[in-house]
Amino acid sequence: MKKLLIINSNKSKRMKKLMIVFISLFFAFSINAQEGPKEIFKIKYAALVSEFTPNGSKEVTSDNIEQFREQYKRLQTGLEEIEMAKFEVATEDNLTIFEMKEFKSLKKEGQIEDLENILKKYSEDMKLFLGENNKFGLSEQECLMTYSNLKQSIKRKDYKTACNYWREMYKYYPKYKGAYSKGDFLMRTEIKMVHKAAFEAYENAKKAQEENNAEEANKFTEQQKQLLAEKELWIDSLLMIYDQRMKYLGDDKNYGTGYLKGKKGSYIYEYRKDSALNQAYDLLKESIEIQKENSLYTVVKDYFDASMDMVKAKKIGPEQMVTDYNTTTDILKKSTEKFTEYVEKEKKKSKPKEDKIENWERMITNNTKVSEYITKYFASSEYSECEYLIPAFKEHFDEHKSEEEWLKTVTGILSWKECTDDPFYGEAAEALYNIEPSADAAFKLALFYLKKEKYSDAAKYFEEAYTQEEDGEKKGEYYYYAAVVSFAQNKFSNARSLALKAAGSKENYGKPYVLIAKLYAASAGSCGSDNFEKSAVYWAAVDKLIKAKSIDPSVEAEANKLINKYSSRYPNSEEGFMRGIYKGNAYKINCWIQENTSARY
Repeated sequence: MKKLLIINSNKSKRMKKLMIVFISLFFAFSINAQEGPKEIFKIKYAALVSEFTPNGSKEVTSDNIEQFREQYKRLQTGLEEIEMAKFEVATEDNLTIFEMKEFKSLKKEGQIEDLENILKKYSEDMKLFLGENNKFGLSEQECLMTYSNLKQSIKRKDYKTACNYWREMYKYYPKYKGAYSKGDFLMRTEIKMVHKAAFEAYENAKKAQEENNAEEANKFTEQQKQLLAEKELWIDSLLMIYDQRMKYLGDDKNYGTGYLKGKKGSYIYEYRKDSALNQAYDLLKESIEIQKENSLYTVVKDYFDASMDMVKAKKIGPEQMVTDYNTTTDILKKSTEKFTEYVEKEKKKSKPKEDKIENWERMITNNTKVSEYITKYFASSEYSECEYLIPAFKEHFDEHKSEEEWLKTVTGILSWKECTDDPFYGEAAEALYNIEPSADAAFKLALFYLKKEKYSDAAKYFEEAYTQEEDGEKKGEYYYYAAVVSFAQNKFSNARSLALKAAGSKENYGKPYVLIAKLYAASAGSCGSDNFEKSAVYWAAVDKLIKAKSIDPSVEAEANKLINKYSSRYPNSEEGFMRGIYKGNAYKINCWIQENTSARY
């Protein structure tokens, strides 16, 4: 009996435990059935919600990138299971993340799409997040495949398809640098195509108007408007490329923020200078301030063009434009020096790389062309006249008067534009000479004294200049100016001596011979005992002019003018006949000239 009671007691306990299990399962199912899409998502994707969330709370690193990608794969698996549930093909056997009872509950409450939308949003957020934090984004394979498809579409000129691949790269792989140049090409191609179509529509509208076909004219005019609006959208897209590239790749060593601002500024200047000139100018200015001698020559050119447009529109003053001229030409000069150094170093190697040398030499050529363009543009503008230059430089003199490079630039421009008679030029030239009494500084100071007709001071500094100078071209120029001063002092023999030294120092330099011709002509009235001898001096003068234009085309116009003038003062043939001197006979000019020449009448 006792044994039976024990058995019955144990049986009762087992039954009690079973009841507890059944009740727990019942309540568990009931509670789970009441859980909404958000609660189910939090349970099934606990790691994604708490740790690998795409809100930046956990940094993406090379160590955990695969874990982030694994979470994305789980989201895709979950979406596939939801899809099966919607089409009622889900079973306990083919579900790995969700359970049938959860789908039944959600379906009953009409919430299965809500769960799907949560997973879709997390999938999109995760894809964007990974792209922002990793070069290859969600998948290296998908990234490279998309990029390859983009390149192939461009190669086939299937630009519509290429744009679709580009958008995929732009959105989900913003750190993949290679795609940006393709986007640049695509956007500019579309801009060109749409612009061409808009122009054709304009031509068609014009033709329809000429034919008095108002309906057709209106149709093409409307088409043109739509195309121009589309063009603006493509321009927006082009500029957005550079905004995004700066955001994600602005710290790139070679193509960082400075380079990208220059490209964006150039495109704004090209496409929207009428409406966004200020923005273009500011971006180009920021670019060259960052890049300095590493600036693209195209950006430097656009910056100066924008500066000229800004001063014409009265958005900046002439002094700023002059500063911009100084800045751009200085950048190009330093860039050329840099590439020249690269070329020289490469050529010294045992196996120089010809492609590198060719590329650097091309950059030197482009820099030179742009520098010449800027100088010509500046020189031809009204703002390069002394009335603008002097106040522009004078305003900043106190700030920069101890800076050698600034003073060199200022005195260089003012001497080039022949503004050397202004007291400010003398002040700047003297400040430069006091800092560094070089040949160049002495020459510039001498120019001031020459214009002021202070010949003794001018002669002193010209002599200092040609004595110190080692460069033959410059030395020749300094000798020439010293000869001009001696001429002004009526020191004809010394002037000729200096002029000949000038011609000997600088190759194919015609100006010294023109000056000697003028010296001879100036002596004609006193060099000889009678009219014949005095007039014969012009033979020697013309000899020098003929030589001048034969070696230096730049003096040809002046030489010809003087030849016409001096030949009209030759002796007449009757005087020559009386002396037995005929055309072509050798003749020596006496006095200080002492030149052998030939008779002409």
